[in-house]
Amino acid sequence: MQKGDLAKLQLLLVGISARLTKNRDYFVGADFVFHSGSKQFTGKLTRAEDGYTLTFQGISKVLNANEVCAFFTEQAERYEQSTMVYTERGTEVTLSVTPRGVQMKQAERQGSAEEQSAAANPLLDSGRQYLIRVDQAAPLLREIGILTAEGKLRNDMIRKYNQIDHYVELVAPMFEQDDSEEILLLDCACGKSYLSFVMNYYLRDVLHRRCRIIGVDINEHVIEESRAMASRLGYHNMKFQQADLREYEPPKGVTAVISLHACDIATDLALGTAIKARAKYVACVPCCHKELLNQYTIPGLEPLLKYGVFKARFNDVLTDSMRALRLEAEGYKVSVIEYISPLDTPKNLLIRAVRTEKGGRRARAEYDAVRKTLGTTSELDRRCAAIENNFFITDEDLIE
Repeated sequence: MQKGDLAKLQLLLVGISARLTKNRDYFVGADFVFHSGSKQFTGKLTRAEDGYTLTFQGISKVLNANEVCAFFTEQAERYEQSTMVYTERGTEVTLSVTPRGVQMKQAERQGSAEEQSAAANPLLDSGRQYLIRVDQAAPLLREIGILTAEGKLRNDMIRKYNQIDHYVELVAPMFEQDDSEEILLLDCACGKSYLSFVMNYYLRDVLHRRCRIIGVDINEHVIEESRAMASRLGYHNMKFQQADLREYEPPKGVTAVISLHACDIATDLALGTAIKARAKYVACVPCCHKELLNQYTIPGLEPLLKYGVFKARFNDVLTDSMRALRLEAEGYKVSVIEYISPLDTPKNLLIRAVRTEKGGRRARAEYDAVRKTLGTTSELDRRCAAIENNFFITDEDLIE
């Protein structure tokens, strides 16, 4: 190898070493191929508990990032041609050394022929630009049941697939504009965590952002299932915790809180957690509503609510309207939209909120007046009261 080529190789390997160090949670694997005449020698790098396991010529050993790069340099000087294919989630880097010089190419992961065939399913919306593409997100979509084990798109899951992708499309602008060094996303009442996995894929494999995902649920069984799914997918940047959101202490630096179809007061607990964490963004799809049903009264309109079905339907609107107003009172800019067709499910409202630096005094006064008129107290009210009672000024608050 020419001295100039060696210097170039060492420079490029600095970047590989940095990836191995900083992006360890996103590492998929690396393959090595070395040529000497007609002979070919292969090696493989996998993630170990501490470092990386290199398997080459029948020997396996654990190396750190610098040692991996030193190994490739040593072999590149020995063999006529050398190639390293380094794979992270969503990215493939090919480093080659030949008599003609040293080259590096980076490309997004390409789907197999079978995956591309599944993406061409005629039942999909051909005019839609999917963010979670079947031909690129096949392992994820197989894990959550959108694809069969053979990689075929299940016709009975196309509606669910469209719902998931449309949810991502609606929350995407929040993350596209975010300038955090790392996005910390908290999924409250995560259940089987399908949304956590999809958002993890979108943030890392599509946006190529550094991210961590934490799922919290009171049910230990679904937490164990989520941990197993993360292990099978190789999503090492995910953590799942069994906890009651009434007592859960969110970590510092939460970027976003999401919640999908958390039943009744679990939605309030998710919103309360977002407020407590001072999350930048909130994206919440409420589910059933019961808590305020037997609490609220509307003076002068009682005759309109004597029919149970009307009272229940109005309670749904009332509950989510008060949640939105409460978020405004806590300093968030709020929008409420239908994220899917009501023909799919009537629980189709998405509450989006972005924290601002402005106070919500007007919204607080409006909220208090409405609450007084209705005579209600929600779990979100209790969560916010608890936050206020435990409030203290920190150095971080003074800096802001």
